[in-house]
Amino acid sequence: MSETCNDYTVKSGDCLWNIAKEHLRKGGASEPSDKQIADETQRLAVLNKLDENGRNRDLIYPGEKIALA
Repeated sequence: MSETCNDYTVKSGDCLWNIAKEHLRKGGASEPSDKQIADETQRLAVLNKLDENGRNRDLIYPGEKIALA
């Protein structure tokens, strides 16, 4: 996972679910539950405004920066 403490640069093949899961692992959750991942996915989508202006949160693009904090 290519990131600093506060952001992540999307790579080809990434999805928000896996970014959220890896972020939780790096935060100390060895195997986060699906609920924890879903909650983190929602938090990241809101933080990054991925649902605004008709955008689909599932469409993230290589090179795009995702704020984690």
